[in-house]
This record gives sequence, structure tokens and C-alpha cells, in this order.
Amino acid sequence: MELRQLRYFLAVAEVESFTGAARRLHLAQPALSQQVRALEDELGVKLLERGARRSRLTESGSRLAARARRIFLEVEGTREDMAALGAGRRGTVRFGSALQTLTEGRLPSLLVQFRRRAPEIDIVFREAHTAPLLDLLAQGRLDMALVHLGRGEGTPALRVDFDLAALEIERLYEEPLVVVVGRRHRLARRTNVRLEELAGEEFVSFGPGSTVRALLAQAARRTGFQPRAAISAVNLGTVRALVSAGLGVAVLPRSALTLPGPPLRALRLTDPTLARVVALARNTIRYQSPATRAFAQFLRERLPA
Repeated sequence: MELRQLRYFLAVAEVESFTGAARRLHLAQPALSQQVRALEDELGVKLLERGARRSRLTESGSRLAARARRIFLEVEGTREDMAALGAGRRGTVRFGSALQTLTEGRLPSLLVQFRRRAPEIDIVFREAHTAPLLDLLAQGRLDMALVHLGRGEGTPALRVDFDLAALEIERLYEEPLVVVVGRRHRLARRTNVRLEELAGEEFVSFGPGSTVRALLAQAARRTGFQPRAAISAVNLGTVRALVSAGLGVAVLPRSALTLPGPPLRALRLTDPTLARVVALARNTIRYQSPATRAFAQFLRERLPA
């Protein structure tokens, strides 16, 4: 069994087509088919159900695909470690964050502090919502990510599952979610609000993949209404500006109110209370380099202070 054969097999598994895989690999289709068949013969199992248009994994094929992904993550980690040693560096950390409140607030200064502590380590940064970041972790394209999961009073915790991925979620701290309104909104003089009182409001929300959006939708369904998302935005600053202008209300982490921006009023959300759990996620299949361990420990020390 050769790495080349496993790579060919994974390509077919991902696109479910010998033709598409051959095109991706820049390989003649007969040669690709021959290598996959040789792999099946050696292992003594059928890996793919071959059809006229699609080739689907058998149960044996699914198990081998999971193991093959582990193998290639190890190979990639080994290559990166050796390259770092050869260049006289301790390595690179591919890091993602779904916390816009942190990204627009303390994260730049934290990265500066870490660079001063470990100038030989490079940080490659990626910003996205929680669901896309977990997907990138599952694919082995990130080393770690700061994500937020949900804890709602009386509601099940928000879950994001990725098949065949061994993701480790380490909880760091918890932060309440609040209702944010403009200064002229009818609720602006209130200090707290029940979720059912917002049934007739238009919401300014984040886009699909956002944990806060999913938590709000989940809690609203249990309360008995469907939130009317008049506008969705990718950027936290945009959400705050739209709410301040009076175009709707929003549910945001409490720390969003500590950032400079337009005038807003924050109301404590009751019945139910909602909170986000900030967590450090990583793919346990992927080799954890000394650089990755050092950066993870740095984040544990600095957050949530």
C-alpha cells in the first residue's frame, strides 16, 4: 500500500467520480482505475461501488478514507516540522477565530504580544463563523480555532457535527448574550426584556454559520415565534450600525458593547437567558507541533482576562 494509491483513492472518494478525480490529479483515467483496483486487491475489500456516473464508498471504503485522512495529516505535519527545523524556525500556526468582538478588540494586541514572546513562530490568521472554521479544522486546514458554542437556559446546547472528524473542544469561558437596540427604540429605557416580547421585531442578524444566529433561532422556536431577519450582515460593526440607525434589534455578546461604535442600548435577555461558550477547538488527528502548543497555552493564559 503506497501513499500515492491512498491519494488517488481519496480523490475519487471526494468527487465520487473516476473521471473527476483523474482530471484533478492530472492523470489518465485508466491509470487511476488500475491503481485503485490494485489497492482493493491488496486489502482484499471492495472500496467503491462503481456506477455509470458516480462511484460511492462502501463501508470498507468509508473506514479507509477516514484512516487515509489521518495518515496524510501526519505526513503534512511531519513535512512542516522538518521544513521549520531546516529554516531555523519553530514553525507556523494556522489559526482561526469566529469571535468578532475579540478580532475587532483585543486580538491584534494579543498577536503582537505573542510575536514578541516567540518571534520565530509565524501565525497565519483566518476569520470566519464557527461552522466554517470547524469544517476547516475537520479538513486539517487549520491547527486551531477560537469558536463559540451555545448554552441556553431551557434549550439544548448548539451542536456542530462533522463526520469522521476528531475535534477537541476546550471550553475557555462563558459570556451572556444581550439584546441591543437603538437609542430611540421603544425598549431603549428598559433594563431587561423577555424573548417573547421581541416576537414582532425585525432582527439584524449575522449570516448562516453564525452561532449567535443559530442560538436565537433555536430559542425563538421554543418560545413560539420565528425571528424576522430583515437584514443580515457579515461584520459586527455593520450589525451595530444598522441597529443604531433603527433598522431592527440584534442579539449580541455583551462584549460587543465595549467596542467603540455608534450609540446603542443593551438589555439583559431573560426567559430564556442565552450565553455563548468561547472554546478552543483543534483536530486531534493533526499533529500538534510545539508552536501550536505554545500558542494554545498563550491563549489560555490571556483569555478571558
